[in-house]
Amino acid sequence: MNATIEIAFCFDKNMVYPACVAIASLLDFKKDDEIHYNISCICPPGIDEQKKLIRQVVNERDSDSKVLFYQAPSQFDDAYEIRDITASTYLRLCLHRILTDKEKVLYADADVLFQDSLQEVWKIDISDYLLAGVKGANNFESSWSVRRSSSYYSELDGLQRNYINAGILLMNLKAIRDWNPDEKWIKMAQMGYHYQDQDILNITCRDRIKYLDIRFNVQAHLEKKDFLDFNREGLYGKEQCEQAWENPAILHYTGPKPWNNRGVNKGKIWWQYVESQEDLKRLFDKAGTPNRKTTGLIGKINRHLPF
Repeated sequence: MNATIEIAFCFDKNMVYPACVAIASLLDFKKDDEIHYNISCICPPGIDEQKKLIRQVVNERDSDSKVLFYQAPSQFDDAYEIRDITASTYLRLCLHRILTDKEKVLYADADVLFQDSLQEVWKIDISDYLLAGVKGANNFESSWSVRRSSSYYSELDGLQRNYINAGILLMNLKAIRDWNPDEKWIKMAQMGYHYQDQDILNITCRDRIKYLDIRFNVQAHLEKKDFLDFNREGLYGKEQCEQAWENPAILHYTGPKPWNNRGVNKGKIWWQYVESQEDLKRLFDKAGTPNRKTTGLIGKINRHLPF
């Protein structure tokens, strides 16, 4: 029986090539020929030429999957930026207004590599929730203790062990439209939250977030000991943590990026996939990616940078 999964990506011209890799892996790892995707890309103006690349990536892998482009709205153009993350990160806060014909969507950052089908996630019932996501390493006591000194900690208080990483989200668009948080979110985007839209979603959607299995958003910079901590600190069960480490469904490169340096943690996995796909390999050959072959000291330093 044919099934269509709705998925959305938000990115600007700087992330077109990584987005091509994410979308290609999405299709290559779907496993079931009867599963197809409607892929919505929300982008600012000025990437018309690059749209052709993304269409080719999709058409070469699954002619029954579709890619649609939407122009990014402007209400977050002046939103708070930090850690070299641009205002385009806030675009996921607009999905309920952009994708008005959809009741539910999977959102994914462009810095991910899919390793398994998303059918299991798509089937999850979130009718009583606004969002579903994976609890992040920010919940660790070592990280959360730093957050207690932030100027807005009163808004975060009570969220430890329940704070999700917003790079992979299952979103109940209908419920968000009915809730109508637009004015609140636009105002909060100006207020200097360290983790930007991720903080905004966790603060405003608290108590209406469902938690996904950790293997559906494995942060690539984490080490095996960190997955032991997910269990030790009561975030996920031991078996879930072991499965996430050994068999991640989605690798999320939240720290240093593999397209900038092959030596980052799990960067080799990303490049092995790219170099196994002729169309993706050509993209990065043409781009002349710096440090593509770096695996030594620079890579070891980069993989331990604190971001």
